[in-house]
Amino acid sequence: MGKIGKCMAVCCSAIGFLFSGAGHGQSTYPNKAVMVQVGLQAGTGSDIAVRGMLDKVAAALGQLFVIENLPGAAGFVAAQKVLRAAPDGYQLVALNSGTVAVLPHIDSSIRFDPLKELVPIAIITTIPSVLFVHPSVPAKSVGEFIEYARKNPGKLTYASGGIGSVQHLAMEAFMATASLNLLHIPYKGSGQATLDLVAGRVDSAFQGVVQVIQHAKTNRVRLLAWSGAQRYPLFPDLPTMQESGVTGYLYEPWTALFGPAGTPKEVVAKINAEVRKAARQPELRERWAAQGLEPKDLSVEQAEAMVRDEFARNGRIIRMHNIKAE
Repeated sequence: MGKIGKCMAVCCSAIGFLFSGAGHGQSTYPNKAVMVQVGLQAGTGSDIAVRGMLDKVAAALGQLFVIENLPGAAGFVAAQKVLRAAPDGYQLVALNSGTVAVLPHIDSSIRFDPLKELVPIAIITTIPSVLFVHPSVPAKSVGEFIEYARKNPGKLTYASGGIGSVQHLAMEAFMATASLNLLHIPYKGSGQATLDLVAGRVDSAFQGVVQVIQHAKTNRVRLLAWSGAQRYPLFPDLPTMQESGVTGYLYEPWTALFGPAGTPKEVVAKINAEVRKAARQPELRERWAAQGLEPKDLSVEQAEAMVRDEFARNGRIIRMHNIKAE
């Protein structure tokens, strides 16, 4: 073999080694800790679900998934950090439907297109939510709450986890549907919003049931109705909003795991597969049911469709009722 032939053989061998190494690197993902930003306060339903699910995923993949809570701007603070990260699967973000499907429609100052800038990896949970009030509010049903609010326009307050949060839109949609006028008190997270309602500083709120279970059982808050399409075993006698006479009302938040646009498809598929395996485990389903959480077993394609559909549906609601950030 001549010098040119030997050179070509060495070059081809080197190129083959590089490509082999690259393929091997992706097949062994993750080979270091994965950082996950959570755009909500610690202790919220979404936070509990994300931590519980990623514990299972980390054990299956043999790597740490390090979680950092970055509440603020209805989850946009956490989203921004990941949008600036390299799309290699090592910087992910867990966001709820408020950040992804509400905030871009409701706040024109937010420059954020989640359908283009984020890749849905897996829907972790839907969070059954409730309308609840402080016991000082003289209403034991949705009908009584509506009647009292109409007799006292602008006097009743409601708490949310921030402008553009799922709690904000849930109540705004309810007010528009029932022709009510309540005063919005936004917080930097739903955890503090709930605590202030328990303390009597705020009158009402929509919230994931996981955050109000113990307060409801000790009669420090009064539950009025589920916001979604069905009742849940946790409080089986509690009616839905529609059963309570609010025709057409439906609102059920979800939490999903995302990567920045360009995250490798094989990485997305690998994490999605482990989330789905965990969602099928009876132990997880039973534990989450007691906490007011519901794991989701959706493919990448189903997750993408759910995000797109919710983005469009919330956009229609916001435009229809002219809901804007304060």
